[in-house]
This record gives sequence, structure tokens and C-alpha cells, in this order.
Amino acid sequence: MSQTLTVARNDFRDVRRSKLLWGVMGIYVAFTALILYAEGRATNPDLATALFNQVFLTTLLLPLIAIAGSYLAIAGERESNTVAFLLSQPTSRAAVVTGKFLSRSLLIVGSLLVAFVVGGLIGVVMYPSLELGVSGTFIVLTVVFVGAYVGPSVAISAATDTRSRAIAGAVGFYVLTDVLIVFENFSLVDAVRFLLAETLGLELGQHFYEFVHNLTPAGSYLNATYLIFDPANHLPIEPLGVIPFYLKPWFSVVILLAWTVVPLAIGYWRFQGAELG
Repeated sequence: MSQTLTVARNDFRDVRRSKLLWGVMGIYVAFTALILYAEGRATNPDLATALFNQVFLTTLLLPLIAIAGSYLAIAGERESNTVAFLLSQPTSRAAVVTGKFLSRSLLIVGSLLVAFVVGGLIGVVMYPSLELGVSGTFIVLTVVFVGAYVGPSVAISAATDTRSRAIAGAVGFYVLTDVLIVFENFSLVDAVRFLLAETLGLELGQHFYEFVHNLTPAGSYLNATYLIFDPANHLPIEPLGVIPFYLKPWFSVVILLAWTVVPLAIGYWRFQGAELG
């Protein structure tokens, strides 16, 4: 545990000045402030509506922040061979992976809190209520969403030995699990449906394709927002009706947590067997 904390502390000091990370986070903070300010100028401003409008931006931009802050966590040190120096000290490879994950998660969650503080200040000034139940659940769910992209990004970084491969892997993961989920006109689910239903002639039912959508971090996050927003008050959300457990919002949270842990274990397994130096 002490090795993990040492790696996390040293890594946090090194990465906290990342211009790319703070640049993308600055965009997120600016758009958050703009959305809350715009809704706050309405006749009857409603914080839940403002957060609902924030979901699309969060789903699209937050994974970019997580990836920008994590994709070089280990691959960068492998390419420069500084990881060999790190491991020459009494530091295990497990401590390197978990320490890097811990430091990158803390950095991104900490910078995310800046956006929430700015939003909270706007809420205090322009809204009749902060709706702590809604806003608190939104913050917790969004922090879990951060982990679902930091984990795979650190895992990709641990499994690759060059910056270029880490970038390619992280960008590919983002496009496949986020962009092709958020923009439904050209989506991963449609590609799977075309392959299985139209090409192979398999009849798997609508719930199967909804589960494919829910298996991705972005799809899980969107589905989990049913925990926050009531379809009766937000017309773009369709009522869930009678659905199997694997499509329920609570199970989407389980999937998000799995995206945090499972890729990290696979990344450690690849890093453990890699030849360094």
C-alpha cells in the first residue's frame, strides 16, 4: 500500500501541470457555466433541467478529459525507459499500475470538482434551490463515469510500450465506446444489428441490442441517469417500462464500476509479463 501511495504522490506532482488536461477541462468548465447560466435566465429556472441539458456534454467531453489525463501514465515512462528506474526501487508493477490509476483519478476528479464549484456558485445566485438530491446524485454518478474511462486508459497505457500505440488505443476506445454511442445515426449498436440481424439473419430481440448499448461506459452512464431524471418531467427520456434487470439503472452503475476494475486488471496482467528496458 505504501508503494502505491508513493507512486501516486510522485505521479500526481508530475502530471498536475499538463496543459492538454487543463485545456480540455477549461472547455468543460466554460460550457458547464454557460448551460447553467442559460437555464438560470429562464422565467422559472430549474436546476434539474440544467443538469439534464448537461448530460450530453458530460457524456461526450468527460471521457476525453479522462483519456487526456491517463493515456500516457505508463506508456510514456516505458518509452523513455524511466519505468525501469522506477522498478529498480522497491516498487512492484502492481503498485505502479494502481498508483498511476489513483493519481490520475484524483487529478481528474479534482479538476471536475472545479466545474461543480463554478456550477454551484451559479446555482446559488440564479436558482431557487440547489436540489441537493438531484445534484448530489449527478455528481456521484459522474465521478463513477470518470473511473470507467480512467481505468481503461491506464490499462491501455500499461499494455503498450510506445506513446503512439497508447494514443491509438485510447482514441479507438473513445470512438468505439463513446462517439459511436452518443451519435445514434451512425452507432456501434446499428453496426452490431446489421452484422447479426441483416447479414447473419439472427433474431435476438430488442433487449439484446439495448444491452449492447448498455455495456459501453457511455451507454451505461446515459441509462444510469434514470436514477436522477424522471421521464414525466423530461420529455426526451422515454419511460423504461418492464425491462430485464440488466437494463435497469442500478445495473448500469455496476457496469460502470466493472469498466473501472476489469480493464485495469487486464492491463496489469499485460504489464506484469512485459519485458522492460
